[in-house]
Amino acid sequence: MNDQKQRDKALDLSSSFIVQAPAGSGKTELITQRYLKLLGTADEPENILVMTFTNRAVDELKHRIISSLNRAKKKPPLEEYQRKTYDLASEVLKQSKRRGWDLINHSSRLKIITIDSLSNLIVSRFPSLDQMIPPRTMVDSFEYEKIYRQAAEDTLLLIEDDEYQKIISSVLLYLDNDIERFYKLIEQMLAKREQWLPKIFSESALDVSHLEAFSNQLITEHLEVLRFHAEKILGSNFFNLLKENVREEVSKINSFPGTEASDVDEWKIISELLITKNNGSWRKRVDVKIGFTPELKDEKAKFKEIIEGLEPNLKFKELLINLEHLPSNNFSDSIKQSISDIIQVLKLSVAKLKIIFEQECLQDFSEVNIQAINALDSREQVSDIALLLDYQIQHILIDEFQDTSYSQLNLIERLIEGWQQDDGRTMFLVGDPMQSIYRFRESQVGIFINAVRNGISNLKIKSLILNTNFRSNESIVQKNNEIFSKIFPDNDDLLKGAIQYSPSNSFSRIEQKEAVSFYPFGPNNDLEEADEIYKIINQSLLESPQKEIAILVRSRSHLKQISSILKKNNINFESIKTENLRSNLFTRDLLSLSRALLSLGDKLAWLSILRSPWCGLRLSDLLILSESNDQTIFSQLMDLESIKGMSAEGIERGSHLFLATRDAIFAEGIFSFVERFTYALSQLCNDNELTKIERTIKTQFLELLNYCEMNQNLNVKAIDSMLQELYAPSNPSNVKLMTIHQAKGLEFDTVIIPGLGKKGKSDNLPLMQIQEFPESKVLLSPIKSSDDNKENETYLYLQYLNKEQSHFELMRLLYVAMSRAKNKVYLLGGVSKAGKATSGSFLSLLSEHYEDELDLDFDINQSDKNSPEITAPKLLRIKTLDSLSNQSIGITDDQKNHPKSFDLIYQSTLGTIVHHYLELGEFNPSDKAVETRLREMGAPSKLLKSYTTSILDILSKTQHDNNFEWIFKYRDSTEVEAEYRNSKHSVVIDRLFIDDGILWIIDFKTASLNKNETIDEFIKRQKDAHQSQIKKYKEVLSDVFNLPCKSAIYCPAESQLIVI
Repeated sequence: MNDQKQRDKALDLSSSFIVQAPAGSGKTELITQRYLKLLGTADEPENILVMTFTNRAVDELKHRIISSLNRAKKKPPLEEYQRKTYDLASEVLKQSKRRGWDLINHSSRLKIITIDSLSNLIVSRFPSLDQMIPPRTMVDSFEYEKIYRQAAEDTLLLIEDDEYQKIISSVLLYLDNDIERFYKLIEQMLAKREQWLPKIFSESALDVSHLEAFSNQLITEHLEVLRFHAEKILGSNFFNLLKENVREEVSKINSFPGTEASDVDEWKIISELLITKNNGSWRKRVDVKIGFTPELKDEKAKFKEIIEGLEPNLKFKELLINLEHLPSNNFSDSIKQSISDIIQVLKLSVAKLKIIFEQECLQDFSEVNIQAINALDSREQVSDIALLLDYQIQHILIDEFQDTSYSQLNLIERLIEGWQQDDGRTMFLVGDPMQSIYRFRESQVGIFINAVRNGISNLKIKSLILNTNFRSNESIVQKNNEIFSKIFPDNDDLLKGAIQYSPSNSFSRIEQKEAVSFYPFGPNNDLEEADEIYKIINQSLLESPQKEIAILVRSRSHLKQISSILKKNNINFESIKTENLRSNLFTRDLLSLSRALLSLGDKLAWLSILRSPWCGLRLSDLLILSESNDQTIFSQLMDLESIKGMSAEGIERGSHLFLATRDAIFAEGIFSFVERFTYALSQLCNDNELTKIERTIKTQFLELLNYCEMNQNLNVKAIDSMLQELYAPSNPSNVKLMTIHQAKGLEFDTVIIPGLGKKGKSDNLPLMQIQEFPESKVLLSPIKSSDDNKENETYLYLQYLNKEQSHFELMRLLYVAMSRAKNKVYLLGGVSKAGKATSGSFLSLLSEHYEDELDLDFDINQSDKNSPEITAPKLLRIKTLDSLSNQSIGITDDQKNHPKSFDLIYQSTLGTIVHHYLELGEFNPSDKAVETRLREMGAPSKLLKSYTTSILDILSKTQHDNNFEWIFKYRDSTEVEAEYRNSKHSVVIDRLFIDDGILWIIDFKTASLNKNETIDEFIKRQKDAHQSQIKKYKEVLSDVFNLPCKSAIYCPAESQLIVI
């Protein structure tokens, strides 16, 4: 059926619409046309706000609008389907000219943004009064996870406070005194605080009484639906038969039970009589187990006849089964106390998080959204925000509405709070609930269902459904209709996220033989599956070299074998965010170099560099260097000729590494780490010899190091965490490897979906189950305590809901994958060792459709006979070492401050340890404590004694310094290792305090006199070296303290306090 009438209705600017637009139906073109028509009649472009969920979608829509406007300046298109957009764009150009917009040259007036950008817009335009400096919004998970952990740790420290000791101890005890579980609980809940935080403070919705009341509501709603169906299906003869039952609790049921929570037990008895518990099917046998003795022969026959007549009533069966999955409306006293205590602890953790945000001048997306909602809630008078949002915005269009979360819906509802039906303002929502696949981002497809049924806020919204598919050929559309009409549920279910299938009609009349092909495999046949994929791709490229082929997977791990086979067979492919940057060999070499420069004692890092292509040491030489426990690798590289057994080539290559890294190591404290790293890298590898991908990786890695250094977080753990967030670049190709989520919104000539038999990642049981519901309701429950034998009913109910939502999302994920194809779809997957489709896999959904193909005699006992043989990686190395560059790191020999001897290259280690004790105010550590710290930092055994003596001497000299009392005396204002930020810099101050109304900044330096250097020359050298650093400190602190500021460098080795 043609849907043109629906598309025409969508351009009625007097009405609000929600449009269900399946894959390939041209929804982006439709939203483009609606936007153009609105622009053609608008007073100002800013009257119209378009929102979507990704920057990619924003860019695509902006591109479409500008392209349409540019095309409207040319001749009309001949194609009828393009004429509509052309005409609408022409009207926009006329309106633009009349009102002087000049949209083509001033496209910033087109308000097309992500919904997160809207929150940022509101918060940035209307900041809170205490926000002097706009906070930076964190975007990387490694960063906000670190902040959440810090907040959790700070919360636990409150156990020492008498006011909070009881509740924190209670929560710890509930978690079996497992501190790590305590941290994880807080981290998990802080990450989801948009769901529960507003409800704690504004609605008290998380009080136990409210949770019980809502649970009671859910139970009642379920029983009302169950009774409605039961009354249509079961008659009086059913209850007459129950009277004859020998079980007392059964014979008492003489009519339909009520719909209160107290009636659940009677409904469960009815369910037990009709349904077998082990497999959830209608009961086949009526016997004494359910209370019908052999003497009740006629009654048994009649009861069996009733059950047989229930066969088609699937909804009734589902409702009966789900009686086992209802929440509790009466929490036990221990659960009540635990929830109450956990909520109090969560309040404390939020307070601690806010303190960290203020100190660090940071915020996360949750904070932005919460503040945006608070800003909209505060519109009690006509204000700037009211003028901006209530008067300026007349029309809102939202693309991909199926991906909305409840917190985002909350923001949208507040945005249109003052809107009334037929007041000239409209909403236009477009999406496809069958493509809702972002539950991990808290999106809830039930929001789309509810908007179709009930509208949003005060607005009733008309529903439109498109059904024409312009993407796929007729054969694919028909096959998808055939498959998914059976896979998808028969009815929508808002709570479970169940969506019934909406079939499409193909615009194309092209039929393709075997448009969808299925290749079944036995268990553990990843290699055989990968080989088949290579054959498919190779044949497709031979037939049509220019056409795009996409391999789509649920998980990146499913691509490992495939990419290996394609490389082996010289098939060029583009990996789109599938290979973690850290797994790239060049990245590993860069990481090893950074670790080596960060710590001379990191033995593994130095050995890794020696083995890398930059040096290429053979294993025999590598083994010799690794044997010494008294010296670091770098110490040995200084004098390789004295090491017995080293080959001549090994000496040459090892010396090359020493000379390449020496100046970078000696320049510590003079240049930034990024500068030293870049210099060492330039000595080891010629930039011109790097591939395009390696140059891109190098740029990414340097940006990463610079970020860590600028944020005072330069350590191996931070670098490693950031690398987990990044993906290796890839050369463009028409063969693409990506996840299904990345393919959403894209289309390809051929789609290959491997790994159908594989499951996705298994979710660990969360310490707290939490679920949002319509009308700002929320339900949560903690995991059982160590004293409980089983989970409470509410936790199990929420776990069941989560499982059901995941199951239905799996269907939609498969639909998204198969609907990307224009011409061909290839499905490949293997059965489990049991010879069946693995539960939770795509194959489990498709097994009924491909029942005959899977009914093969697979060898289910093989242990992956096709697994590739594991071999040691070949040694890759530069055959001829380039002579080292004459380029200096940028300092003269006088400036280098080289150590007085090679044995003292560990002077930075000495300085780090002295810094540590000065910051702690610990001036008399034991010899053993100092030696332990030296060992931890890689100092060689032969230097331990002399270094320990040097450190203790400096600390002793500090105590006897004339400035000691003034610098280290206790003041209320004293801060140690204090971190401060402004909009430009982040700094860490060794020591600061206020003395006589002056803010003093003290920076510790362990530098000492160079040979033949006078004390005046030493002081000048220190001032010159650290002037810019101190200036930065003052600049940052001047934004925080309204006091006169002075600074000084303290050099305990020379008893010098140098005021700058």
